Amino acid sequence: MHDNDGGSLDAVRVRRDGNVLHITLNTPDNGNLVSAPMGEAIIAALTGLDPQVRLVVLRGAGADFCAGRVSPTPAKGAPPPSSERLRQLVAQPALDLYDAIKATPVPTLAIVQGRAIGVGTALAALCDLTLAAEDSCFQVPEMERDIPPTLVMAALCDRVPPKSLAWLVLSRREWSGSEAQAGGLVSWTAPAARLEQEAQALIATLAAGSPVALRACKQYLAHAPAMNPQGASAFAAHLCATALSARY
Repeated sequence: MHDNDGGSLDAVRVRRDGNVLHITLNTPDNGNLVSAPMGEAIIAALTGLDPQVRLVVLRGAGADFCAGRVSPTPAKGAPPPSSERLRQLVAQPALDLYDAIKATPVPTLAIVQGRAIGVGTALAALCDLTLAAEDSCFQVPEMERDIPPTLVMAALCDRVPPKSLAWLVLSRREWSGSEAQAGGLVSWTAPAARLEQEAQALIATLAAGSPVALRACKQYLAHAPAMNPQGASAFAAHLCATALSARY
């Protein structure tokens, strides 16, 4: 079911505001735990974006951004699943969601308040820009249950320095928004009372850019780090010329 502005009335709300697409996790009673259907809804919203969309904003309704994931593992007592079945149930849905966010052709912005735990940390860091409240909470606690959080690590490994990632995963400690910024997980922080004001100002700044320039920045950030210096320079020249040609 959808409301008349294009947003879902269910666990994920999708709303187009001018040239900005807003995606909101909308199960605040459980901290916006992400279920498999919620992941599918986010992927669907990101697939085939209108060429005029200039920014995707990811939020969580209520007090928390995202407190984790609805467990996809079979209940105890059921027949033991094969490793391939576990890959299909546990790994692939999360990896598909992470890949869809990375592949979004325009900049993505996460606005984080409250808890961003496990998958929540991954979703926040995956976005190109992450604005967080200073008192928000980031944590990857899976090792407390002796589960290696390799899926979250796959989302973070090209986003944060290896030392920060190892500390986050192996220490299991909570990071405040300010600590997450220092560790490279977050772009910028603001006092909780000013988070929405800062978010709106940043959204307005980004939405004022042209689609071709914003997409060029996104492409460069996505591909240049893996290139050799000569390739990165050539790619920079190509994207700049393409963007400039759109003016004529």
